[in-house]
Amino acid sequence: MYQVIINHWGLSLGEIETINNLFHNYEVVEIEGRKNDEYASNLEIEFIKNVKYEFFSCISIEKWNVFVDVIKNIKKRRGNKGLKFKMTITDYIEDDGSNDHNIVDSSNSKESRNNEEVEIELLFYRRIIFLLGHKNQNEFVKGVERIEITIENMTEIFNQTNKFGASLDNEQIKKSNYNNPYSSQTKSFKEYKQWEEKIQLYVFVFDYDKRIWKAL
Repeated sequence: MYQVIINHWGLSLGEIETINNLFHNYEVVEIEGRKNDEYASNLEIEFIKNVKYEFFSCISIEKWNVFVDVIKNIKKRRGNKGLKFKMTITDYIEDDGSNDHNIVDSSNSKESRNNEEVEIELLFYRRIIFLLGHKNQNEFVKGVERIEITIENMTEIFNQTNKFGASLDNEQIKKSNYNNPYSSQTKSFKEYKQWEEKIQLYVFVFDYDKRIWKAL
C-alpha cells in the first residue's frame, strides 16, 4: 500500500487537481485544512509506505521532480504572502500478530500459516517531517530542491543501520556473548534492539544560510 494524504487550504481547484493527478496511481486522501492568517496558503502532504521500500522506489525521481516544480509554482503565485509547506514520510511495518516484527517472514512461519487467515496490523515505525515556511521565493525554492538530498542521506543512514543490526542479530552472538553483560557485542546488540523498537521521529527545518536541512 502506498498512500498520499493531502491537507490543504487556500489552493486553487486547478492546483489541487494537478497534485491529485500526479499521484493518481496511489491511494489519495484529500483533506481541507484550516486557514492560517500568516500565509496565503497551506499545504501538508504525507507519503505513507512500507518501511522495506525506499522512498524513491515508491515515487520515481521523474515524478518527484514534477512535484517539486508544482510546489515551487504554487509558492511563486503566492508572492510575499507565502506558502506554508509541510511534507511527511511515514513508514510502517506489517504485524501479523507474531512476536517478531521482521519485515520478511521465514519460510517455516509461512508454511505454518498457509491455511490460516492472518489479520495484518500496520504499525507506524518511522516518521520524517520537513517544515518549510520561508516567504522569500529563492529561500523557499532552495529548500524544496534540497529535500531530495536529505531523503537520500537519511536512506543511506537507515540502510547502514539495518546492516549493522543484521550483523549483530545472529545465533552466534546470542549464544556466545548475549549472556555476558560486559561484552561489547552484547552491549551493541542490546542498544540496537532498544533503538529499533522505538518509534523514530525526525523533524527538519531549512537553514538557508548553510543551504541544509537541520534536524530539530
